[in-house]
Amino acid sequence: MQRTHSRRQLLTGLAGGTMLGVAGCLSSDEANAEKTVALHSSPTGGNWGTYGDVTPYYTPIHETLTASSHDFSTIEPWLATDWEAVDDLTWEFTLREDVQFHDGTELTSELVAQSLSALLADRPLGWAKVTEDSFTALDDRTLQVETVERFGALAGTLSHPLFGIQHPDEDDRPIGTGPFEAPTVELGDPLRTVAFDDYWGEEPQLEELTFEGILDPTTRSLNLQAGDIDASFEIPRQDYDLLDANDDIVVRTRQEPRTGLAMMNLYNSPTDDADLRRALNYATDQAAIVDAILDGIGEPAKGPYSPMIPWSAHDDLPTYGPDMDRARELVASSGYDGETLEIHVSSESQHEQLIAARMQDNFEAVGVSTTIRQFESASFYDVEQKRESNLTIIELGSINGAADYLLYLQFHSEGGDNAELYEGEGTGLYNLGPEVDELIERGDRALDEATKHDAYREVQRRVMDAAVLVPIYHKEYVFGQRTETTGPEMHAVPHMTRWTEFAEDA
Repeated sequence: MQRTHSRRQLLTGLAGGTMLGVAGCLSSDEANAEKTVALHSSPTGGNWGTYGDVTPYYTPIHETLTASSHDFSTIEPWLATDWEAVDDLTWEFTLREDVQFHDGTELTSELVAQSLSALLADRPLGWAKVTEDSFTALDDRTLQVETVERFGALAGTLSHPLFGIQHPDEDDRPIGTGPFEAPTVELGDPLRTVAFDDYWGEEPQLEELTFEGILDPTTRSLNLQAGDIDASFEIPRQDYDLLDANDDIVVRTRQEPRTGLAMMNLYNSPTDDADLRRALNYATDQAAIVDAILDGIGEPAKGPYSPMIPWSAHDDLPTYGPDMDRARELVASSGYDGETLEIHVSSESQHEQLIAARMQDNFEAVGVSTTIRQFESASFYDVEQKRESNLTIIELGSINGAADYLLYLQFHSEGGDNAELYEGEGTGLYNLGPEVDELIERGDRALDEATKHDAYREVQRRVMDAAVLVPIYHKEYVFGQRTETTGPEMHAVPHMTRWTEFAEDA
């Protein structure tokens, strides 16, 4: 779902203080030639050497073999035109013809195999079920991929931006096949790209497109209001109405396959008690949180996964509450004896802190005492931090076309969230045991959608019946742009935005 918002009333004033300019004001000629998009992180920061020192996220330089449709419902051909499973472990992908890298080199299966092998050697991705030895060129147009185990979600997994193809012989700058290319890259600086004249697909509408990392959300908002940038992701929610009322700005929202959750530790007292966990679910008012804290931007959640994920069981899951009387009954029948539960939250997320405070008030109202602890990002995902928690508020979702890895990560005993404690102590965090493990494995291995969907939906039903988590909201991201621009079509996964249709309004 995509929503475009506008207001009839005129903006009578801007936020107090001086507008901060990062990109600087452009003349009209310069504005027609170039647009600047603000990102919440640097496009040239981090460990991205195998991509020519640019992030593979958001930037239109590197392309993947497959792509997720804009609504996240299907996997589409991209650099590969079709694919098939030859046997349980072997797939063959047929490459598109007449595709060129930015240096003029023709795209071949040999170069793709070398590129993907180099990427996996530098950054192993166990959840993808491929290694640096998985890729073989059978001929110029046919790429063979061998998975380490049977894996039905390979095509969707390869749409993840980390599988963007970089020319294997080029490491001094990014050389991909996308609609824009980067003549130079300076670490930590904005990324200036220009239209690639020999692009195989839809012709870019702009001659130049610059991506600028502006970490502070308020600065992004101020720069958009001042006209110093032309578009921005992740506009702060508190500025939404102000921007929406500005005739010079269009604010759009788009639901993404991402959910806000309070994960509950099954192995730490007192949340090892299922009735107490169910009570906390009944005491949570998701609709009130979305309306009051998220400014109505988002949807109340009933389960861990957005309904836009094809195998989500969201529509089949019961709604716990809010039902404060039922919550009190469950607290009374549980083994809860007045202990103080710990709610852990990131110190960098204001809205998650507010959500934690709202939940704390509701829990107190049904007789459950809690304390809120904030953690810096460096330690927030530590196993030891999670071991100490009773509830951990997170936002989790998929940025590839296949979200299968989420179930394994969260709920399998050997998944990333549970593995260390399971292997060391036979416990974990959110894992329900062998039956759920087997269901996850069945769905993971399935080559047909019906088997996969049935298994994954049963996992979600068991997770919610056991109240392993409190679902809170399905996220909508906010994209703001100047009214003199048109496009782009908003993708359910903002990292996958296709910038060819972003243009100056005629």
